[in-house]
Amino acid sequence: MTPPRSSPTDRAGLFVLSACLVAALLVAFLAVRQQTEQHGREQIEQGTRLVKALTAIPLDGLTPADGRPNPLAAVLRAHGSADLAFGLVTDPQGRTLAEVTAPGLSPAVQPLNADRPAEWFGHGPVDSGVAGLDLMEFHGPLLSDGHLEGFVRIAFRAPGMGFTASQLPFLAGLALPVLLLVPLFFFLLRSQLRPLQALGARLETLATAPPGEASARDVVSRFALFLDAAERRIRELESTRDDSETSVKLLGYKKEKVESALETLPEGVLVLDEGEVAVFANAKVGPLLGTDPASLLHKEPSAWSIAPEILSVLAPLVGNQAGAVKHTASYHPGGDENRRVSVWSLPLFAPRDATRRLGTLLVLRETTDQLLAARARDEFIAHVAHELKTPLANISLYGELLRDEPDLPDETRVEAINTVCDEAERAAALIGNLLNISRIEAGSIVIERQWVRLGDLLNDCMEHLSHGGRAHHLRLRVDVPPDLSPVELDKDLLRIALNNLLTNAAKYNRDDGEVVLSAEESDERIQISVQDTGIGIPAADLERIFEKFYRSADQEAVSRGGHGLGLYLARQIVEMHQGQISVVSQPGQGTRVTLSFRKPHVLLRAA
Repeated sequence: MTPPRSSPTDRAGLFVLSACLVAALLVAFLAVRQQTEQHGREQIEQGTRLVKALTAIPLDGLTPADGRPNPLAAVLRAHGSADLAFGLVTDPQGRTLAEVTAPGLSPAVQPLNADRPAEWFGHGPVDSGVAGLDLMEFHGPLLSDGHLEGFVRIAFRAPGMGFTASQLPFLAGLALPVLLLVPLFFFLLRSQLRPLQALGARLETLATAPPGEASARDVVSRFALFLDAAERRIRELESTRDDSETSVKLLGYKKEKVESALETLPEGVLVLDEGEVAVFANAKVGPLLGTDPASLLHKEPSAWSIAPEILSVLAPLVGNQAGAVKHTASYHPGGDENRRVSVWSLPLFAPRDATRRLGTLLVLRETTDQLLAARARDEFIAHVAHELKTPLANISLYGELLRDEPDLPDETRVEAINTVCDEAERAAALIGNLLNISRIEAGSIVIERQWVRLGDLLNDCMEHLSHGGRAHHLRLRVDVPPDLSPVELDKDLLRIALNNLLTNAAKYNRDDGEVVLSAEESDERIQISVQDTGIGIPAADLERIFEKFYRSADQEAVSRGGHGLGLYLARQIVEMHQGQISVVSQPGQGTRVTLSFRKPHVLLRAA
């Protein structure tokens, strides 16, 4: 009797069973590996925390003393970790001061390097002295007033990849679902293969039919036609699938290009679909709205986690409220009035149907600079108007006095004329400074260097101050060495800077005070100083005195007037010459302003 042959279904069932067993074993291996890695990470965190906690205890609190048990053993026993191998407290030279060791262990630990603070905190493997047992040691320093007194060293048994009895329930729980699915999958496979088995048996019957019967050839011919039609249909479906995949890849590529372009824009960009749901937000949106851009996606504006005051500004710009035109709004992030963000809302329409709205585009831009510039412009205009109004009012007042009172006493007439001249000079100085500053900031001034006898220039500047009327009751002195070398500077610009400094020195001086204009040179630099004996500058104002229109709040300085442009213009001129300007001042004793320029050969060497 011929033994029955195993059917293809039986062979397939055995193959499926073997594959499922292999899969179950692989899943169990990966699960145990993941558990081991997780255990290792938890052990590192646990060891690091334990060492940090022990290093916070003084050295005396971790070492045993007469009549007191080992405190290190008490601390480690309270920790209660089954993997704890040993704990040591050593001095900087590696001598053991306190020790707690698990039974059967005699670890050989190496001393830590006390001369490398970067290595005091850390962890690493150590030799356990037992074959097959790996230890992970954690160490940290014991410090007292910044001085190293010793080290705390704690070691745990390193987690391994072996299976333990405690892991059996977990592994059984993973393998059981896989094994239960094997019979179900096998029976489903047999039910699907049964029609094919019947078809195979029928074909064998037809193949063994007598040659005179045509039924076998007809069935085979019809089956061949069926296979040809099926093959053509499969090819058509594969071609359609390839076209679809190509279209999807092309659309994805175009989407990535558009998103990449939107990410490079300096503005924040938010795209909402026709349902008012955010579908794109670039990285610039985060700082402007104060939230993570990813938290805005797939949500309506009402669900965004942003400040309510910002949401109230954005709400009218989206959806049906925005209409079909461009809208603009702005808000102050965090309620800071010195910061502003502007928002533009633009409707998105279909390219081929201008009546079909696809969504809304929100563009956010930081416009703080424009806000501060507008405020600065308004303050500038108001300040200039005020500074010009005061001298013009005085000129008008004394002019009317001179016109309407022909019989004025000589003293009053001289005072009126001097006042008119002083106020006219004040207004002219303000206008001149404004014009020079505007030319410098516009870049229309070109330095025209020429060789200048510095002593002659300083004497001319001091002579101009003495004739200006502001230097009465003041002692004026020029201190210039007779052998001072000529310097290559723009004479007219330097004169403007020096005149401003000398005017300030006279204006803020005390009665019977002194103004000294001096110069000195070294091998590499020329220094010009303006020294006065005036009211001085408070320390809080020294860092800001070179700002445009900055005026000290000191009452004495306010009472003497000024428009806050002289020092600003002087610094601009000095920096155009690649020089430096510095101020040293003591309230009530005076101020010294120093201009420092490098000599031409030094400039050439630096270039």
